[in-house]
Amino acid sequence: MKIAHISDLHLNTFYKDSHLREIRSILKYCSNNNVDHLFITGDLTDNASEVNLNILKKSLTYFGYEGSNKLSVIVGNHDIFGGLQKADEIFSFPDKCRKTDYNSKIKSFNGTFDKSFEDCIYKGESNSYPYAKIIGEALVIGINSNAEYSSISNPFASNGEVSLEQFSDTVKILNEFGNFVKHKIILIHHHFNKIEGISSFSSAGLWQNIEKQTMRLKKKKRLISLFKDYGVDLILHGHLHTTQHYEKKGLTFLNAGGSIKSPDSNKLKFNIIDVSKDSITSELKKISIDNNKKEEKISLISEQGSLILNNKGELVDN
Repeated sequence: MKIAHISDLHLNTFYKDSHLREIRSILKYCSNNNVDHLFITGDLTDNASEVNLNILKKSLTYFGYEGSNKLSVIVGNHDIFGGLQKADEIFSFPDKCRKTDYNSKIKSFNGTFDKSFEDCIYKGESNSYPYAKIIGEALVIGINSNAEYSSISNPFASNGEVSLEQFSDTVKILNEFGNFVKHKIILIHHHFNKIEGISSFSSAGLWQNIEKQTMRLKKKKRLISLFKDYGVDLILHGHLHTTQHYEKKGLTFLNAGGSIKSPDSNKLKFNIIDVSKDSITSELKKISIDNNKKEEKISLISEQGSLILNNKGELVDN
């Protein structure tokens, strides 16, 4: 079974750089190269917009990634709280996060991709997380790692923490289903490695620099111990906008956070994972894109009618 792992798409059709063309390039590659299943580990949107979630859903459906046997998604912090859209919003953003209905936003996210949750063998009581499904020879567990807003511990709503309830449910899943599969894969949004360096001092990078001071996954040591005790093969995540493979405490991690927001603006990067009965292998896939390519109209059909956007996600006609 061939699986593609992408993350941090940050679709935002309200601004010029929507990432829609890049997202569709990845989906087209996956469809044309017989990718059986798609993992997306959070931050599908940039501003927690239901409009953008539905646009993305239509693109996924168009390229054949919709049902539970084809798509697995988990929610990211931007899908709940959004993010800073302009530099001058830096002081108002925490108040926006405080007013966000955490549970309602997660339910809305899950509802958009409801078909991807249909064949789960387990759904937690906490907004359906963690969930579990069997994909080929692997048990796949999706965990919500987004901490709720706190003016003290999570002022920019980008820190992560897996609740004790979710932790206990994950133990239950591994105990009940772990012996019936060859492999175990975890989907989670937040990273487990240290942040290295500061990428930019531009106005756009200002927000990233602030976020990097508040992007920790709290209590990750207990998660690492759990994954190690149960022989988890792969932990897939995003959050940090890099695409990399790393080892920690004998566990293998794959980050696809640089799928779209890669430092190399001419490359789209994501992970291709091959799962067989005896092994799991992965490779970093790179797609070159032509930033000078003429705009092309993309037609997406919504319940409200025909939504026409150019390749940058800008509204052309309605």
